[in-house]
Amino acid sequence: MNSQFPTYGLSELRTALLRKDMLSVVRDAFIRHAQSGVVAPEPGELLFSDPPGDCHIKFGYFKGGAVFVVKLAIGFYENPMKGLDTNNGLVLVFDAKTGKTIAVLNDEGWLTSWRTAAAGALAAKAGAPSSVTALGIIGTGHQAELQARWASESLGTQRVVIWGRDLAKSARLANNLSQQGLTAMAVKDVGELFAQCNVVITCTPATAPLVPAAMVRPGTHIVAMGADSVGKQELDPNIFARATVIMTDDHAQCLGHGEFCHAVTAGLVSSTADISLGQVLAGQARGRLSEEDITIVDLTGLAAQDVAIATLAIELIQSRSIEGGRKASEGTHR
Repeated sequence: MNSQFPTYGLSELRTALLRKDMLSVVRDAFIRHAQSGVVAPEPGELLFSDPPGDCHIKFGYFKGGAVFVVKLAIGFYENPMKGLDTNNGLVLVFDAKTGKTIAVLNDEGWLTSWRTAAAGALAAKAGAPSSVTALGIIGTGHQAELQARWASESLGTQRVVIWGRDLAKSARLANNLSQQGLTAMAVKDVGELFAQCNVVITCTPATAPLVPAAMVRPGTHIVAMGADSVGKQELDPNIFARATVIMTDDHAQCLGHGEFCHAVTAGLVSSTADISLGQVLAGQARGRLSEEDITIVDLTGLAAQDVAIATLAIELIQSRSIEGGRKASEGTHR
């Protein structure tokens, strides 16, 4: 503990936060964002090329909220070859009335990973067809595993199909998921994945399209979350021209560096062709109009999610500390 303000580590955060709670507050964050209930300037980012990596800085607060948050999310993609985790980061929490530091959440990137997993699961459900044949995951890293676990539960399916550019990594992830109770398999090419799956989540740091438009069948729902920096891209932009519903987490961010940006720049769709995912989650718009629709969610990450998760973490940890102190006090007087 710091003498001026507390620092909470990864173990404390993991103990306090449950998946159901994170899903609830991330859903609320999407809705608040869509309803202009969040103050969040454009995110900052540092990009690295040798070795490849990035640092995203998001900050904001809920209007009328008690805190404001500054979050750093760091990813260096060659770290696993060095025996290190890809992700790192921390969250700073301040009093919104005085600016006083309330806490440092030294989460090592875990909060960002889990709030992103929650966002993917919510987005997958928002546009999914009524009957899910299988969940497709494009990617083989840490977030790919989280998306497989969280979104399969959200969709109510046990079948997961994995494709990555390295078949050995795809097979390894499929085996890990199978050991966790899912029916998972790796496939050799992305076309085979789309032949089996009508909900697909892409979560790679790709800088060129991995998904050709011709492979996407009617009735498919795609959640694209890899394009969170300028220059990243996972989807053929022609998929957007075929889509009936395009959902974005933030209109401006997705126009700046999301998958939606590539389709608009290519002149394939209008810059106003999207609707807010938050509106869909609030029941104010429809994420799918018919079973034959191709639907897309473009996720770039919201400061609102970080505010929501940090606020929840502080509340839960402090309430546990108070309860623990109360029980200890009671024990000394027995």
